Amino acid sequence: MIIIDYLGCHSQFTPILAQWHQDEWRNISPDLSTRKRVDLYKSYKSEAVIPSCLIAMSDGKLAGSSSLVFSDMDTHSHLTPWLASVYVHKKFRCQGIASQLIQRCIENAHQSGAKTLYLFTADQSSFYMKRGWNMLETTKYHAELVDIMYYDLNTI
Repeated sequence: MIIIDYLGCHSQFTPILAQWHQDEWRNISPDLSTRKRVDLYKSYKSEAVIPSCLIAMSDGKLAGSSSLVFSDMDTHSHLTPWLASVYVHKKFRCQGIASQLIQRCIENAHQSGAKTLYLFTADQSSFYMKRGWNMLETTKYHAELVDIMYYDLNTI
């Protein structure tokens, strides 16, 4: 059984999650270290507001995460809020965990009053398109080609 809750309610997972994210995205976020990620995640709220981080747990083990943040790309700070840090550990993939985490973030963004939610991805555009996301643009970000996508929260 998968349980989804706020990272702040399970702070023992913060260092693990920060390391996972560092390993996955160090090239796209060169200004963040594992230590900076830990500090950042400690500042997130444990409620349906921005910024916040949700985690998925299976049998008491950390399985994945997703976050809502005000801005995820310094080149596109006019767009807000963003779905960020969607990550499922390889042991837990293909079980629908990412979809559950994303859906909870969509609901939380809608609750916060946002009309549109954004994300960027280097390689998962088709995954998001199958879940109702739309393409906004393709751009180079930190030397990597990424797609910026959006979700119309008015459709909820």
